[in-house]
Amino acid sequence: MFTPIAMGTNHMFGQDNYVPLMKQNFELRIYNMDGSVPTEFSTLLTLSTDTIGGINEEQDVITVHYGNGIIKFPNKVSFNDVDWQLNCYCKPNVLEGLRAWRKLCYDSKEETMGLPSQYMKLGFIVRYDGQGNPREGIKLPGVWIRGLENGDYDQSGDIVKVRTTLVISKAEYLTQDDLMNGTLRG
Repeated sequence: MFTPIAMGTNHMFGQDNYVPLMKQNFELRIYNMDGSVPTEFSTLLTLSTDTIGGINEEQDVITVHYGNGIIKFPNKVSFNDVDWQLNCYCKPNVLEGLRAWRKLCYDSKEETMGLPSQYMKLGFIVRYDGQGNPREGIKLPGVWIRGLENGDYDQSGDIVKVRTTLVISKAEYLTQDDLMNGTLRG
């Protein structure tokens, strides 16, 4: 028979393992933004990030019919694209940094498309505990941005927030060993 694993919260008192991960303790790092040093990430975009949507993994299913039954098998895996919202500052210029990245995908002046080696970047999303220790991470090879919302114009007095869509072809889940042994260096 089944019995409860624990009754109440007594097993959580004084235990560091049960500290909840908080949504606000995260960062998104995008590497090789200026093309000069592939292992450097853009502090401009990391420190300006307001929100980024959740990354969801989904798998297609192959259904095989035989007689009176069916059996299902896994098929291709896909990851959703996510909205990425950033706060704008006068200096450093966040919008200018995003527009430069967009220009690598599509140059509206010249009407040319970029090459993957130019616009695809290496990204990481890392969650930290309240003391700044990495606790959970996802590696995003080959990310790029699709479009750019330049922020609203109104008289509200609020900070300008720009939004783009981060296109994700693949996501790799990082282990604690990855997080602690320097995998976040590109």
